[in-house]
Amino acid sequence: MSPGDRRGSLSVPLRLLAAGPLRWSATVSAAVLSAGDSSDALCIADVGDALRIADVEVPLDSDVGIDVVLERISGGVSAVGEVAATWTGPCARCWLPIDGQVSAAVSEVFTAEPREGEQYALGPEYVDLVPMVREAVLLELPIEAIRCPLPEPCPNLPTELAAPPEGEAQPADPRWAALEALRTQPGEPS
Repeated sequence: MSPGDRRGSLSVPLRLLAAGPLRWSATVSAAVLSAGDSSDALCIADVGDALRIADVEVPLDSDVGIDVVLERISGGVSAVGEVAATWTGPCARCWLPIDGQVSAAVSEVFTAEPREGEQYALGPEYVDLVPMVREAVLLELPIEAIRCPLPEPCPNLPTELAAPPEGEAQPADPRWAALEALRTQPGEPS
């Protein structure tokens, strides 16, 4: 295994950057990103929590992939590349679990004295990619209602929420009857 291709390592030794830019590819369990202890983690969810936004999460046993090029720059290290993960969440119509993929482009800077919200902390011997990867995944998770790929009407949808069969009109709601009576018919004077 080459130094830039590791399973489960998001701590990159700075000595590997001495010869120039380094491509770093790794696959880690989402649990590694959830169990971290970093003050730079995104405030959407506390560090130690699952990678979750509302009902959508990256399961702790799923893999998160990272492929970045690390390069020394004046005062720090730049990381440019991509982060990918698989999420799961409930369908907005029938609540069956569905899966999806997130892929986030990253272009970040690590410095010894980071500006809060703009840069990540650079250790004396290592670049810790965990906070960056965690934030990239959390920011890409869907936060709106997710529609499942099942055809309309969804066979798991309760009958009271299902649309009427094609060609049938939706039954009129008796609460709107008084307003319907006030509606003018086409051709009638208003």
